[in-house]
Amino acid sequence: MIRFFAVYILWAIFSAFTVNSYAESNPGSIVKNKEVSACAEKNGDNDSECLAAVSKLTEKKLNTAYQDKLKEISNYDYSQWWMGEKKQREEMKEAFIRSQELWLKYRQDYCKAASTGAEGIDGYGAIALSCQINMGIRRIEEIRMVHPDLSDG
Repeated sequence: MIRFFAVYILWAIFSAFTVNSYAESNPGSIVKNKEVSACAEKNGDNDSECLAAVSKLTEKKLNTAYQDKLKEISNYDYSQWWMGEKKQREEMKEAFIRSQELWLKYRQDYCKAASTGAEGIDGYGAIALSCQINMGIRRIEEIRMVHPDLSDG
């Protein structure tokens, strides 16, 4: 009986650890966003004014982060790089611009895939918009991680 009880206790501890580990490694859904949810709770799923304001704010922050980083790259003193040349800075700038263009297409396709299951239901727009916003927030973080001066990173 004691042996059974000891095994049961060990199993319970292991199960709790496993569930907690899963919860920490399982982030929220890409199609859920607290600001979009707040709009829906306040005014219903089809409140286009509130949803548009949330979307516009995120897109503005994304565009600002992109433009600021592009300016930083464009003005970076490439002579700080070992054997740095203007050509390298221009290639970095072109690659950054291209990556943003490709990312915008990727976000569109990714969010289409992530929200397809909700097509045709009330709130589909909010679900698709949540994905766009969440992806934008993540992209801002990615943009901020690009450093022409590698010692900054």
